[in-house]
Amino acid sequence: MYHRRSRATPALVTLATLAACTTDSYVADADDEVAHTLRHATEQVLGGRDSWVVQPALAAPPPVVEQPTEPGVAPPPEPPPPVPATTGPVDVLDLQAALAIAVAQNRDYLSRRESLYREGLSITLTRFQFGPQFEAAVTYLWPRGQGGFESQRSGTTFSGSQILPTGGRFGVTAAVDADWPHDRGGTDDPMFGSNVGVSLTQPLLRGAGYEVSHEALTQGERSLVYSIRDFELYRENFTIQVSQRFFALASQRKTLANEDANYASALFDRQKAEALQQVGRSAELDVFRARRQEIEAKDRVINLRAAYDRAVDEFKILLGVPTTASIDIADIEPPYEPARFEVSSAIAAALHNRLDLITQRQSLEDSERSLRIAENNLLPDLTLNANYGLTGVDDRLDGAVPDSWGSSVGLSFEIPLQRKSQRNSYRSALISLEQARRDLKLREEQLELDIRDAVRNLRSLEERIVLQEGQIKQEKRAVTVTEIRYESGTVENRDLLEAKQAYTDAQNALIQLKVEHFVARLNLLKDMGVFFVDDKGMWR
Repeated sequence: MYHRRSRATPALVTLATLAACTTDSYVADADDEVAHTLRHATEQVLGGRDSWVVQPALAAPPPVVEQPTEPGVAPPPEPPPPVPATTGPVDVLDLQAALAIAVAQNRDYLSRRESLYREGLSITLTRFQFGPQFEAAVTYLWPRGQGGFESQRSGTTFSGSQILPTGGRFGVTAAVDADWPHDRGGTDDPMFGSNVGVSLTQPLLRGAGYEVSHEALTQGERSLVYSIRDFELYRENFTIQVSQRFFALASQRKTLANEDANYASALFDRQKAEALQQVGRSAELDVFRARRQEIEAKDRVINLRAAYDRAVDEFKILLGVPTTASIDIADIEPPYEPARFEVSSAIAAALHNRLDLITQRQSLEDSERSLRIAENNLLPDLTLNANYGLTGVDDRLDGAVPDSWGSSVGLSFEIPLQRKSQRNSYRSALISLEQARRDLKLREEQLELDIRDAVRNLRSLEERIVLQEGQIKQEKRAVTVTEIRYESGTVENRDLLEAKQAYTDAQNALIQLKVEHFVARLNLLKDMGVFFVDDKGMWR
């Protein structure tokens, strides 16, 4: 038994290896075909997009408002950024590196790309089904009847068919067979037969025409186009999502740096208040206030650092890297680029450029086509059937050449006694068409509203940023003036602590506004259809 098992094992391994090679070849063949299909379709749908999109016009910038200044007062220096507390090497990511990692490893991104791949698989099958269809078979039978009658039969058949643009189907068949009968006395001479034939089935009313007969192919092609556009929109949204999270982390990092500097200042103020109290130049209430400010500043730093560390871990999950990976965000601010688009021009660009709006308009065309098909389905069946064939029979194979012909031509007509199902389908198609028209109109109006609101929001943010920058300058001067007056004894330390906290709050508010403006600007560009993303997720 042992030797028998050992001899069988190599054979099983060989069969398994051959099966695996065959499976791998199927996978490779599918990947090549789908890659070619998606590449060609994407080039048709999105290729040269820069050339046909409409660019919005820019509105005139508002007049520059000069902020009031207070001469003779120097602002305090900027606080240094905090150094992250790590025990090992850290990968510092800029936005471009983060986007490249997210595009390659984000789980949801990979799932969406696989869904597009499956759409490519689906259309390859649909195209194949509307192409020539061939079948072949070889049979060998040993029939036996009651009384001991036996025989042997073998045959080879081949058939092919093709759906026509007119809705008909053309078919060809060919077959060769042989029969060796046996009786109790011996073996009879074999008999050979062969036949070839062609057939045509053509609907003349219901089901006639390319639009009706090739609906599955038409809709499959359009569904692939819609999926490519949807994936492109997803890529744009994904880029904005990663960018928003990246600069939100950068904002938290900057805020943490400001609070670290504020805590260091509070610690110094507390030590200074205690020293002045010892020489009788500061009241005990000033020391209490300084200690309270120090505790509050330290509490904010602890909370912000914990929130920042958690946000970094969540960002790792978004990128698709392990949470144990040591990464940090580069100390950069979102690029601030004021962009005031003229509203009517922005709306016109969005109505022309938006990929989802183009898809919705073409979906309306799909509904109109479905209505025409439903109307055609109300017609009765009138079908033309034509056949022509040759047959041959002989006791020798070379004599069984098909040489006897036969043909038939006929019409079949269905009397339409019941049409409730078709009637309901037609009425449903009418309703779907009206809904599609209303949905498209609503989407266009909603898009106009969204663009107007986005432009207003962007203008508002830019005005608030200008005001906040002016506020920071004022708070800087206020801190410097208050420090001078505190040293001269004209103000209490509470005024100095409040001035420093106001300066820190103003800095943090400006960071948040710039991040909000950056994301709003990218979203507006996307909404207008002028936001283009490359293969690594970076916009152009």
